[in-house]
Amino acid sequence: MRLGTKLTLYLSLIIVLVLSGYGYLDVLSRRDILIAKRKMEVKSTARALKVSLEAIQLPEEMGYVQALIDAVSEHGKTLGVIVYYPKENLIFHTNPLKNGIEPYLDSIKRSIREDCPQEDFETHKKAPMISYILPFQERTGHIGGVSVFQHTFLMEKEIEKSKWPIIVTIFVLILGTVALVLLGTRKWVTQPVSRLMDGINYLSKGDLNHPIDLRRKDELSNLAQAFNRMAVDLRIARKRIIRETETKLELERSLRQSEKLATIGQLASELAHEIGTPLNVIYGRVELIRKMHEGKEDIRRYLDIILHQTERITKIIERLLDFARKKKPEQNPLNICTLLGTTLDFLDYQIQKQQVRVVKDWKEDLPSVIGDPDQLQQAFLNLILNAIQSMPKGGKLCVSVSLKEISKEGLEDAQRQYVEVCVGDTGVGIEKEVLQQIFNPFFTTKDKGTGLGLMVTQGIVQDHEGWINVQSEVAKGSIFRVYLPLTSR
Repeated sequence: MRLGTKLTLYLSLIIVLVLSGYGYLDVLSRRDILIAKRKMEVKSTARALKVSLEAIQLPEEMGYVQALIDAVSEHGKTLGVIVYYPKENLIFHTNPLKNGIEPYLDSIKRSIREDCPQEDFETHKKAPMISYILPFQERTGHIGGVSVFQHTFLMEKEIEKSKWPIIVTIFVLILGTVALVLLGTRKWVTQPVSRLMDGINYLSKGDLNHPIDLRRKDELSNLAQAFNRMAVDLRIARKRIIRETETKLELERSLRQSEKLATIGQLASELAHEIGTPLNVIYGRVELIRKMHEGKEDIRRYLDIILHQTERITKIIERLLDFARKKKPEQNPLNICTLLGTTLDFLDYQIQKQQVRVVKDWKEDLPSVIGDPDQLQQAFLNLILNAIQSMPKGGKLCVSVSLKEISKEGLEDAQRQYVEVCVGDTGVGIEKEVLQQIFNPFFTTKDKGTGLGLMVTQGIVQDHEGWINVQSEVAKGSIFRVYLPLTSR
């Protein structure tokens, strides 16, 4: 439930309770006023009757007493009047009380005996009524008492009539107040909070160009201003991070290029003999052609040999140039098996020189990997070259490719499909103490190594959202496992 809705409901509930309580208290107050008014009327009637009765002489004016109480009862709309003379045992009363005066005679007698007025709020035949009793003494010395009764049903009717206007008024007030509360919460709470939520949604999507416009002087406006300042700070920080990231990437590219050039320099000295051999063959064949003067088939065969060897030299030079050329990272589908085959061809001379037997284990129809072929070739070149150099007396180089369903700790996905590239050798192996440092920059166990090859390799693999695992045992060899995802996240 939204904040504005909650606030509207709570305020509406409070308003309903307050106005309902006010209406209830108003009805009670009106009832108390009407009761007090009726009591005053009964007292006034009883006192007026007392004055009149004290002026009467018995027994000559007995008829006047009955006429008097009948007139007063009709005029004042009283329930009844009782006049009692205990000495003469005379009772005068109005007609409605003909059959029910006995319960009230005791109260009149007590008032005469105590010579003080009495006021009661009693029930007569399940109907509430007000009574007032006064003792009196007429001129001839006769003592009596007068009791005036009045029903409150007329008062209850008036109260019942006055309830409906009060209820209607309170209902209108509740509706009006709730409508004002609803409009106020929508304007001052719901709409500003919705704008804040829109700004937060834009921010969560990385869009920092939607400031919140709340031109008011309250806490929500201050919050919106703070949010806008935060968005500006985030824009500045994002630009700074982008610049720093670009600088870092450029440094990494330069570092990889340096390692690449160092690898080329290392390979160039070893490839000098391989390039010289085809050139010697070419030279020899050209000398034979010069000496021969007949036989066209021989000439064609020699020319084919010259062409083949020349193409071989050209390919070697092109590979060196492509590998040394500095390019921006690409994200293209590539076949890992083809890339590994090209890398092994590139290192064919070193493999033959050190009498290394290569075992390939992969299927050509494996899915493609998204990445930069030049960078990945550099990574695999470093791993395979390290494996070859770890077998100075020859051995077996195993290169395999397979698909794996892996759930790596720390990744968002529960499981993901990866290509596993294993480069294993039967070389000297790596000690446990050294194994923990092989990916550190400038750490090397070679006499002429730079200490950057494995660090650059790890950086390339991580840039492709993968990782490297190493397993090694001294005197038995090492296995480097590279995991690359089939799709880019």
